[in-house]
Amino acid sequence: MITANLLLDALRDLWEGFITRLPSLLTGLVVFIAFYFLARGVRFVIARSLKRVKASEHAARLVSRLGFIATMVVGGLVGLGVMGVNAGALVASLGLVSVGIGFALKDVVENFLAGIILILQRPFVVGDVVRFGDVEGTVEDVRVRDTVIRTYDGRQVFVPNANIFRTALINNNRNRRRRLDFGVSIAYPEDIAAALSTAAAALAGVEGILADPAPLVVVESLAESSVSLRAYFWVDPECVSILEVKSQAIAAAKRALEEAGIEIPYPVLTVRSGKPS
Repeated sequence: MITANLLLDALRDLWEGFITRLPSLLTGLVVFIAFYFLARGVRFVIARSLKRVKASEHAARLVSRLGFIATMVVGGLVGLGVMGVNAGALVASLGLVSVGIGFALKDVVENFLAGIILILQRPFVVGDVVRFGDVEGTVEDVRVRDTVIRTYDGRQVFVPNANIFRTALINNNRNRRRRLDFGVSIAYPEDIAAALSTAAAALAGVEGILADPAPLVVVESLAESSVSLRAYFWVDPECVSILEVKSQAIAAAKRALEEAGIEIPYPVLTVRSGKPS
C-alpha cells in the first residue's frame, strides 16, 4: 500500500511539473517550428542568390544546405533555452563529443572540408579533362567527399578530395589548345632540312591539328644509329579525340617520309665471328 501511494505521489508530481512547464514546452515547440520555416527560407534565399552570381549547382546546393543546418542548430539551442534546458552546458558537452568524433573521423572530415573548397573555388567542373597524380580522365561528378573520374579506358575512379590538394592538378580544359608530341628518327645520310619540312607539311594536313600555332618539327638528339626528331602540334581537345589525332599524325609523318624517300632506320646489330688476327 505504501509503495502504491509513493508511486501515485511520484506520478502526481510529474504531472504537476509537466503542467507547470507546459507553457514553456509549447513555446519551445513554437520556436522550433518557426526556426524550421526560417531555415527553409534561408536555404531558398542562399540558393537563389548564388544562382544569380552564376555559382555552380554543387556550390549552391552545399552552401544553402549549410545555411539550413546552421539556422536549425541556432533554433534548437534557442528552443531548448526557452524550455529551461541549460543550453551552455549542452553546447560544452557537444563540443567535447565533437572533438572525439573529429579525431576518430579525421580523414572523413578532411575530405569533407576539401570537397567544400573544391565546390566553392571550382578549379574544375563536370566534363573537364583533368589529371592529378596517376589519375587522368573526365570529371563525372564533384561530391562533398570525393570526385568521380572516368579514365580513358572506361574505368570509374573515386578520388578522395583531400588527395587532390596534395598533388599537382592539371586541368586540360582551361586552355582550349593542347600541345602533343611524338618522336621519329631518320638515317644519318638523309637531308635533315628536307625531313623537317616534309614531316611538318604532313602534320599540317592532318584534320584536327590547329594551323595556329603551326606544327613544328625539330632535331632532338643524335642517337647511335639515327637522327632523332620530335614533332610538336596543337589540338582542341573539345573538338577532337586526342588519341585519334595523335595516331593520325604519326601515321601521316611516317607515310610522308617514306614517300619522300627519307629512310626511317631501325637498330642494326653487326656480329663478327672468327679468330682475332
